[in-house]
Amino acid sequence: MRKGAAVGEVAENDYLQPEGGYRFSQDSVLLARFAPRRLAGRAADLGAGCGVVGLEALAQGRLGGLGVLYLIEAGEDFRESLAENARRRGGAGGPEIRPLMADWRFLGPGDLGGPLDYCLANPPFHPAGSSGRPRPGRHEGRHETRGDLGEFLGAAGRLLKPGGGLAMCWPRARLADLTARAAERGFAAVRIELPPRAGSGLVLVELAGPGAWPGGRGIKWKRADIE
Repeated sequence: MRKGAAVGEVAENDYLQPEGGYRFSQDSVLLARFAPRRLAGRAADLGAGCGVVGLEALAQGRLGGLGVLYLIEAGEDFRESLAENARRRGGAGGPEIRPLMADWRFLGPGDLGGPLDYCLANPPFHPAGSSGRPRPGRHEGRHETRGDLGEFLGAAGRLLKPGGGLAMCWPRARLADLTARAAERGFAAVRIELPPRAGSGLVLVELAGPGAWPGGRGIKWKRADIE
């Protein structure tokens, strides 16, 4: 294990990452800063890796009022770094941070003590098989080898309370695919932002989960205008 080659202001925050394999990037940092400022209840970072999205969101003053933050990761290579980063970031006055080595595809609310209010995720977004020369560790971090977009949205919808929220990073070129697949599962885009870094090709998207529309019991949302 070695200190992560981090991005911008995050460099001094000293997140640990596994030696080799997938490295967190600017995507994760931007998503952390996109998280809601205030959020009561319970949340999870799905596919957390070394935990940077959820933990950096807290470091940036986001998710204020949160009670519990789960950091869910299936990759065994991340076990040590995830646990250590969570230990370093936990403390008085913040939410309880719970690293969990598990595959989000097979989790239900009962595995987390009940449904969640919010999820964060920087999921793999390149179709499986689209890389000519896969690099172990890094390939899995960017390609849909452990489930595609539909499976991911289905899992998030299963874990969330009615009307809960999901924030994620996604390729702008596949935004129409995301919004269409999300609608099939009862989600709707409520906030979309283009990152400030020119040429990134990414968008930050917040989705309102099933139950958020008329008659729903969750957060009150406003639909986003999508070009």
